[in-house]
Amino acid sequence: MYLPHRPVSRSIHAFASLALVLCLVGAPAVTAQQASGHHASEGAECDCPPGVELVSQAWVRHLPPSQPNTAAYMKIRNLTDADLQIVGAETPVARVAELHDHVQDAAGVMRMREVASIVIPAGGDVELKPGGLHVMLIDLVEPLQEEQRVPLTLHLEGFEDLRIEARVQRSDDGAGHHDHPDHHGHRPSHAPQP
Repeated sequence: MYLPHRPVSRSIHAFASLALVLCLVGAPAVTAQQASGHHASEGAECDCPPGVELVSQAWVRHLPPSQPNTAAYMKIRNLTDADLQIVGAETPVARVAELHDHVQDAAGVMRMREVASIVIPAGGDVELKPGGLHVMLIDLVEPLQEEQRVPLTLHLEGFEDLRIEARVQRSDDGAGHHDHPDHHGHRPSHAPQP
């Protein structure tokens, strides 16, 4: 049986042309969609949902290998018209991640304590910094290396998670070094404060 050669080649050519047009037309939409999920200022790394951005590079304090705990810091901006609440955190580099703050006790000593949430005000920023709000990384799986990248997920109440990559580095200014009592049995009282 004889099949005409031309109609088949025209069909393949038409199909290939259609596929090329669909790829070219669809490519900008895919790129725009992927770019919309990455909301961070220059140099900051965050897979943040629309309405939230990482203002500065997140970082984790580098401590001696003998220290089982450290902390993560960053500045986050809320571009929405409603307050957002960070209600939890997790990272594969620590067995526990908690939200913490420093408060002054009756004797005037700054003490670290766990908090239920951290508010990012509507149209505003929250800064997690030494001596203030931070994400405590408790019981590290292994010692962190300087310049290591640490994945960190922040859970927002009623909102999408923020997936951040923090860089391990030494403290710039030594701020926030206070004597703290043993915290949840994870750190001796003489250990440097994260």
